[in-house]
Order: sequence, then structure tokens, then C-alpha cells
Amino acid sequence: MNEEFIYKMELKIIKPLSKLERGCGMRKWKISIETGIPIDFLTVFLKRMKISGKVEIIMTWDEFNGTPNGSAYCLTKNN
Repeated sequence: MNEEFIYKMELKIIKPLSKLERGCGMRKWKISIETGIPIDFLTVFLKRMKISGKVEIIMTWDEFNGTPNGSAYCLTKNN
């Protein structure tokens, strides 16, 4: 892939994540809706960004039961 294209896609992903409050994350399907990037491609970009230290995966919780309820992405500095 073209490095410029990858950079533009990463910026598209960073934009909605940068609006999150500290300690909050966004699920992959929501990032896909916000950016317009299909889930299959988004998975690859998020994995690259995780390896390079730009994003982290955090656990989400069920507020009613207090049990784990999946995972979400956030910017590394925002956890």
C-alpha cells in the first residue's frame, strides 16, 4: 500500500478517537460508521496503529451488571 494512503486512513481513524473523553473507547463498528472505512480494512489499519503504539484496546463494561462487555479502541495517550 502507498504510505500516503495509509497515513490518510490513520488520520481518518484518529479524528473520532481524539474526541473521546479520557478512559473511554470506541468500538470498531462505530469507528467504521464514523470514518466510512469498511470493517475488513479497518481491522488492518487498527492492528498497524496498535503495533506502532498509536491506539490501545480497552475493556468495556456492562454498566448494569458490572461485568466485562467487550473491547474498544482509544488513543494511547487517552486511557
